[in-house]
Amino acid sequence: GNKIKAEKEAVTKFRASLKALADVYCNDAFGTAHRAHSSMVGEGYEVKCSGGLMSKELDAFAKVLDSPAKPVLAILGGAKVSDKIQLIMNMLDKVNKMI
Repeated sequence: GNKIKAEKEAVTKFRASLKALADVYCNDAFGTAHRAHSSMVGEGYEVKCSGGLMSKELDAFAKVLDSPAKPVLAILGGAKVSDKIQLIMNMLDKVNKMI
């Protein structure tokens, strides 16, 4: 399939329809938090927060990256290697092995 990009006006209308559903935007989806999709950015909300699951994920990363129990093995996945280059560079001095 071909990707279809929505018209700017349609995106604005969709985001407004999401905004009408709540007063506060809470993102609790760590795995998709990096995406700029309409349902992920919370555009138009004065109050934005992260939820408990997001907090647990960030705590787990901090534990591994800030004071890991050695040895550390990092296993990276995903199709876009270009997206991982900065991550790989940042982890080189923190891990013992990387796959």
